[in-house]
Amino acid sequence: MSLFALGISHQTAPISIREQLAFAAESLPESLASLAAVPGIDGCSILSTCNRTELYISAQQPITRPVSEWLHDWHRLRPGQVQEHLYSLEHSACTYHLIKVISGMDSMVIGEPQVAGQAKQAWQGAHEAGTLDSRLDRMFQHAFSAAKRVRSETGIGRNPVTLPFASLRLARQIFGSLDKLNALLIGAGEMIEDCATHYHDSGIGQLTIANRSEERAQALAGRFNAHARTLDALPELLVEHDLVIACTASPTAILTHSMFKDALTRRRHRPVFALDLSVPRNIEPTSGKLDDLFLYTIDDLRAIVESAQQERLKALQQATAIVEAEVTAFERWLRLQNTNQTLKSLRQRAQLQRDELLHQARADLEHGRDPEAVLQRFGHRLVNRLLHEPSIRLRQAAESADEDLLNAARYYFLDDES
Repeated sequence: MSLFALGISHQTAPISIREQLAFAAESLPESLASLAAVPGIDGCSILSTCNRTELYISAQQPITRPVSEWLHDWHRLRPGQVQEHLYSLEHSACTYHLIKVISGMDSMVIGEPQVAGQAKQAWQGAHEAGTLDSRLDRMFQHAFSAAKRVRSETGIGRNPVTLPFASLRLARQIFGSLDKLNALLIGAGEMIEDCATHYHDSGIGQLTIANRSEERAQALAGRFNAHARTLDALPELLVEHDLVIACTASPTAILTHSMFKDALTRRRHRPVFALDLSVPRNIEPTSGKLDDLFLYTIDDLRAIVESAQQERLKALQQATAIVEAEVTAFERWLRLQNTNQTLKSLRQRAQLQRDELLHQARADLEHGRDPEAVLQRFGHRLVNRLLHEPSIRLRQAAESADEDLLNAARYYFLDDES
């Protein structure tokens, strides 16, 4: 019995390759059903994110080649087209990898928490599709538990690494609680979207999205229960908001020194936190000289990000020790399951032999043969049947000087005095 993974990630391929192997969420049930139909697969799950696509497989033995062929065929790629970017992990290496993935140890941004939710969705999707067997299900459950240990017992997820998250940390250092403050996000690109996610989740008092295109501002604002405004309203918006984050493609400053000076006067000099994530800058640099304006640029945040990343790198050593211990625990469980299956097969085989001989014994009794003789014959034949194959194997072991097998036989089947 084997658990293995076949995948591709940001560590083995650029986005131009990774995007060719991505699975859309709406097509996952169909994809799982197709993958599960590959001969030899007992269970399967698909984890597909912007940074990785990984197929987790339970089978009697590793069948990497058929799974790779299926992956190429499903995405209509030439045979072997992306083979050089794929990695295959078997047995304990598969479990080790999954725990690292879920805990954020294998992420582009070390310790990021989003992948844990994505892995849970992959597990749940496979569960709903009926493609999880007991071993694969247990591996995921164990990995979730192990990843929780990593996060709770190390500092791997303690410090913000993304720029928006770092900006949130900086804002809290200045203001403390943010629940009574208003935040203005200028732009509608990915960075502003990420900022909107973090600030919305932080419990900010009110969120406003301002953009040159009112339609794009409304589309983004609708996702976060925010207000949508155009850039024409910026002078008034600066008065109403305590946090201002700008990230647009404008080649010139859209927030000037005079705009902030006027806003601070009208705010009666209540402080404003302003963050310019744009290159070229969207906020006129001289604005930073104003009292009560805390102006930061992307370079200021980079130091926070790098510092936090270093702290997480230190936490990796501690996290690795936890992962190794958890993998050992899971492997112990897996070996026990394999042993139980072996014992079950052994017992079933013995019962079949017993039933066959019992049938013959009953037939002898029905023909009027002496019961004592029938019992003696039954017992003799049962012993011979049960010990026939083991006897052959032990003789072969003796001929090949396989002392380990001979000692194992003595240990399991003979008492200490034999």
